[in-house]
Amino acid sequence: MEHQKSRMGYTLCMLTLFICGAVLFLIGFFPASYTASEAENSIPNDRPTTIHGVRLETPPPSYDSLILFLVDALREDFASATSMPVAFSRACEKLTLHVDIPTVTMPRLKSITTGTLSNFIDIALNVGHTEQLEDSLLHRLKQRNRIVSFAGDHTWINLFPSEFTRHAENNDSFFVNDFYEGDRNVTRVLESELELKDWSLLILHYLGLDHIGHVEGNASPKVQHKLKEMDEALQKILDHRNFPNYLVLLTGDHGMAEGGGHGGNTPAETLVPLYLYSKNCSRPSSGSKRYNQIDLAPTLAVLLSVEIPSQSIGCLIPEMLQSLSLEHEMYAYFYNAQHLLNKARVKFGHETVRRSDYYTWYQNATLLHRQLLLPLRDGDGSGASQVLYQNAKLNYIRMAREISGLLSESLVRFDYGFIVLGLSLTTATSLHIVLSVLFLDLTEQLQLDRLKTRQLLICLATASLLNVASHVLDIIFTSSMFYGILLVVPLALSIYLTFDVAQALLKVALPPLYTRRLKLSIPLPLPLLMCFGIRTFTLGSSSFIEFEYKTWYYLGNTLILLTALRTLRRRITKANVELDGRHLHKIASACLWQQRKIFVVLILLTLMRYLHRFHAIRSTLLLFSLMLLWARLRKFAQLPQSCASAAACLVVYCFRGLNGQVQFFELPSYLTSRLMVPTLVVFWCCLALVLVLGYRAALPQTLFDKRFGEKPMPPKSVLLQLLQANLTSSLLLAALLQKVQNVILLPTLLIALDETYKLCDAFGTSARKFSVRLLHVYKIIMTIFVSRMFYFYQGNSNSLSTIDLTPGYIGQTSYNPAIVGLFVTLNTYSAEIHSFLYLIVHTLRSDLRSVGIMQLQPPYSVAADSLIAPLYASLVMLPAAFYLCLMVGFRYHLFIYSVFSPKVLYDCYTVLVFYFVFVITTLYFKLFKRDA
Repeated sequence: MEHQKSRMGYTLCMLTLFICGAVLFLIGFFPASYTASEAENSIPNDRPTTIHGVRLETPPPSYDSLILFLVDALREDFASATSMPVAFSRACEKLTLHVDIPTVTMPRLKSITTGTLSNFIDIALNVGHTEQLEDSLLHRLKQRNRIVSFAGDHTWINLFPSEFTRHAENNDSFFVNDFYEGDRNVTRVLESELELKDWSLLILHYLGLDHIGHVEGNASPKVQHKLKEMDEALQKILDHRNFPNYLVLLTGDHGMAEGGGHGGNTPAETLVPLYLYSKNCSRPSSGSKRYNQIDLAPTLAVLLSVEIPSQSIGCLIPEMLQSLSLEHEMYAYFYNAQHLLNKARVKFGHETVRRSDYYTWYQNATLLHRQLLLPLRDGDGSGASQVLYQNAKLNYIRMAREISGLLSESLVRFDYGFIVLGLSLTTATSLHIVLSVLFLDLTEQLQLDRLKTRQLLICLATASLLNVASHVLDIIFTSSMFYGILLVVPLALSIYLTFDVAQALLKVALPPLYTRRLKLSIPLPLPLLMCFGIRTFTLGSSSFIEFEYKTWYYLGNTLILLTALRTLRRRITKANVELDGRHLHKIASACLWQQRKIFVVLILLTLMRYLHRFHAIRSTLLLFSLMLLWARLRKFAQLPQSCASAAACLVVYCFRGLNGQVQFFELPSYLTSRLMVPTLVVFWCCLALVLVLGYRAALPQTLFDKRFGEKPMPPKSVLLQLLQANLTSSLLLAALLQKVQNVILLPTLLIALDETYKLCDAFGTSARKFSVRLLHVYKIIMTIFVSRMFYFYQGNSNSLSTIDLTPGYIGQTSYNPAIVGLFVTLNTYSAEIHSFLYLIVHTLRSDLRSVGIMQLQPPYSVAADSLIAPLYASLVMLPAAFYLCLMVGFRYHLFIYSVFSPKVLYDCYTVLVFYFVFVITTLYFKLFKRDA
C-alpha cells in the first residue's frame, strides 16, 4: 500500500536541499567580510602636510618601544588590586575598552590591527581560519622597515604570515587543556626580546586564562594563579632597565562569561581593561573612561608614526596621547578626523557630508587649529592658546565619534539575491515535505515524492535565464563565473519545489465543487499543535529567544500534564462509572502511580542543580547516574553487551576520579597523569566491544550462516539490534563527555521518553476511535518537546558563550578540529540525537498485541520510515525556515547581532546535526530493512 512505502530517500532529499538553502541564506546575510561599496583606493593614504595653507610637521614616533600585552579573555574585573597588584598599582591610566561582537579571538585581532568591525560570521570562521589581511597597522610598520616581534596565539600568524620580523607562535592555540606550557613559552620569548631592544612593536598574546575558563569556568581557583602569573610577567617588563622610553598596553581581546566561555554580548564578555604603563607616568584620571576596541588601531598608528590603516573607522584615545606635544597632539586629531571625513565622503557622497553637522564641526576645528599653530610655534602657551586648543580638540573628537558611529552602521550590507534564493529554497522544502506528509492522496496525484524530469528541465531553463538577469542587474554577486554557474542548480530546484507547493496549495484551497475533497492523512491533535505554534511564534521576540529555555520548560511540562489529564478523563468516561469521588479516586490514583517515574525524573533534575556543588554528593550522584544508565541500557542488550557497558561505565567514573572531579583513590600526581591515557584506552576497548557484539547480528546472514548452520535473524531484528548498538555506544560516549552533573540527564532522558510513550499509548488506546497514526503524531511531537527540554536542562542556551569546549579535548594531546568538532557536537546536542534514535528504536521494538490492535493497518513498526521520518524532519525544518524569514524582517533590529544572529546559527546547526543522524539511520534502513 502507498502509505507503507518507505520515504527515507525523499526525506533525505528535502533535508539536503534545506541545508543548501540555509547555507545560501547565511552567505547573503553574513558575507565572509564586510565589503564597502566605496573603492578604498579612492581614500588618500598619505598623512596630511598642510592645513588651510599652513605647513604641518609629521610627528616622530612617540615611543622607542611599544608592547601590546594581550591576555586572552581578560575581562574588566580580573585586573584588580588583589589579583594583579603590580598591574593595578603601577598603571598610568586605567581605561575600559568595549569589544564588539562576536567576542572571539580572530575578529577581535582584526579590529585591534585594522580599526574596523568584523562580521558576525567570523565567529564561525574563528576555528582554523586562514584569512590574510591586506592592510593593517602591521602592514604599515613593515612598509617603514620597522621591526615587529610576536609570541603567542598562532591566529596572528594566519592573519599576518609575513608581517612579523620574528615570531614564536603557539601551534596548539586551540588545545584548551594547555594552561601553562604555551604561556611559559611566551614569557621566555619576552625575556629574550627584552635583551634585543631592536624592535618597535612587541606583541605578546597569552592564552592560558582563556583555556582555564573554557575547561573549569571563571570561578576556578586556577584563574587567580594565572592572573598572578600574568602580573609577574608584566613586572618583568616594567622593572627592566633597557627601555627608557616605552609604552606598555595591558588589555584583553575579549572578556569571559560567567560560565567561562565567550562569544556573547554580556558585559563580562564585551568589557576589557586597558591599562597603560610608561616611564613618564602622569596621574591617572579619576573614573574609568570607556572607548571602543577599534580605537586602538588609529591611536597606535599615530604613536608609532605610521599611516592609519585605510579600513579604520576608530577614533583616537586622548589618554594615550599625553606624551605628545600640543602641536603634535593637534596634528593627530586633525589626521584622524580627515581620514574619517574622507571615508564619509566616499561612502555617503560629498553633498551629503557638506550639509551635515559634523562637517561644520570639522571646519570650526580646522580654523581653530590653524589659529593655534602660529602662537604654539612662537612658544606662546597663554590662556588664549589653551582655549583654542580645548575648543579645537572638542570639535575634532565629537566630529570623529559621529562619523565613526555612522560608518559602523553603514558597514552592514546584505546580499539580497542570496537571501531570497536561500529563503525560497528553505521555505519551499519545508512546505513541500509538510504537504506530502499531511496529504498522501495529493502526494500521489502530483507525484510530490518523485522527480519529474520534464518539469525539472523547464525549471533549469528558467533558472538559467534568471541567473543571467540577476548577474546583469547586480542582484546576485559571485566572486567567479564558476560560482555563478553553480547557482543555476539551487535556483532551478527552488523553482521546481515552489511550483509543486503552489500546485498543492491550490488544490487544497479549491472548494469541493472543483476537486475531490482532500482529507488529512494523519490526525492533528489541537493541543499539541497549539503548543508547537506558540513555540514557533515566540521566535519573533528577543526576550523569548534569550530565555527560550523557559518556553520549553513551560510548554513541555504543560503538554505532558495535559496529555495525562486527558487520558484520565477518557479512562473515566470509558469505564462508564459514576463520578462519586470513590471511583474517581481509584482511577486517578492508578494513573498517577503509572506515571511515578516521571515525578522521580523531575525531582532528580531539580536536585541535580544544587547537589552537584558538593564534592562528596557529586561522587554519589555520578555513581547513581552511571548505574541508572547501565540499568536502562541493559534492556537493549544481551549479557555480553551488558557486561561491556558496565565496564565502560566503571571506566568513566575512574576517569572522572583521576581528573579530580569526583572522589577516588588518592594517588600521587605523577601516577595520576600516567593512568589517564590507559584509562581512556580501556574505555575505547569497551565501547568497541559493545559495537562488535551488537553488529555480530548482521554477520551470520552474509558470512557464517552456511559454515556453521546458524539460523539467520529476520531483517527487522537485525536492523533493531544494530540501531540499539549505535544508541548504546553513543550514550556511553556521551557519559564520558558530559559534565559530572549532567550525566544524570542521559538515563532520565530515556526514562522520560519511555514514560511519555506509555502515556501516549494509554491516551490512544482509551480513545473511541483508535488510530495508530495518532499515536505516532503524539510521540513525535512529545519527543521533540522532551528533547528540547533536556537540551536546555544541560545548560545550553542561545548564547554562543555557553558552548562547552572541554569535551572536545578529552583524551586529546593536541588540537584535531575533526575530533573536537565531533565530540563538542555530540555533547551539546546529546538530547536531540538520542531522542530521535530512541524514537526509532522504540517504534521498531513496540509490540501492541497486549492491547489487541496488531491487526490494524499500517503495521506499527512500518511507520518508522514511512511516517515518523518525514514528519519528524518537517517539524525540525519548519521552525527553522520560519525563523530565517523573521531574520530578514529583523535585519535592522537593535539586537540583530547580539540575540537573533546566534539563534539562527544554532537553528541551522541543529538541522545539520539532525541531517547527519538521519543519513546514518537511512543507510541502516536501506541495508537491513526488507519488510513487506
